Amino acid sequence: MSRAPKTARSRQTVEPEPVAAVAAEMPADAVGNLAAHRRKRRGVYVSPLARIVRCTVHGQTVQFTVVNARDEIQKHHLQGEFYEPEELAIIARHFPVGGNFCDIGTNVGNHTVYVAKFLHATRVVVFEPNPAAIAILESNIFLNNIHAVVDRQYLGIGLSDRPGSAVSMRVPKRNLGASRVVEGAGDLRLESGDALLTDQRFDLIKIDVEGMELKVLAGMKDLVAQTRPKIFIEVDQVNQAGFDAWMVEAQYEVIERFQRYARNTNYLVAARG
Repeated sequence: MSRAPKTARSRQTVEPEPVAAVAAEMPADAVGNLAAHRRKRRGVYVSPLARIVRCTVHGQTVQFTVVNARDEIQKHHLQGEFYEPEELAIIARHFPVGGNFCDIGTNVGNHTVYVAKFLHATRVVVFEPNPAAIAILESNIFLNNIHAVVDRQYLGIGLSDRPGSAVSMRVPKRNLGASRVVEGAGDLRLESGDALLTDQRFDLIKIDVEGMELKVLAGMKDLVAQTRPKIFIEVDQVNQAGFDAWMVEAQYEVIERFQRYARNTNYLVAARG
């Protein structure tokens, strides 16, 4: 699949505006509660208080929501650029135009926005359990007018090898993307991919779940066996041996790899034959 040519980008930062006059007088948690309440109303969405960055990428207007300018991903968005361009280029080479994409560990939507806008996905299914990331993700979806393409029904759910409740998130101050699931306390929910995605078919599944990748793969064993999607996956070094064993069992092979950080490696894998 050909990728969009590199294009000079421009950036414009729009300072945040309160969702309503009353919201400006509320503490942060109250504003969050107001937004959550209004999201339950049909057709109403309230964004988080944030900077909105408007930029041009590959000739198209893209908008990013930036709540924390020091966040590992959002600091790139603040500069009017996508995070992890090399990884996005790998996805672009292997995702068919108009295909179906599943984004497991969507975070604030960096990959989802790119795939929806530039690879013209017909459908993008997103999984993200972290409430702080979900607020920014939904803002990015609506700002970029991709809400008709993005299936948000599984937001608030994390994928694993089995169902689970009493789950929380450990969130670093400057990296929402490095948040990790903590089992044993909290009100978040885990499910298996096979339980939720029965009879669904994806051209490419992206998995970036901060160390839980083997559990996610185990939980979608039937989906992978039946539909044989390409998978773009971040594998922590401590899980490398387990991932190699999964590749043999599932009869998959590495097509491309890219290492950005010493602690993990990204793989684009596909079914053999």
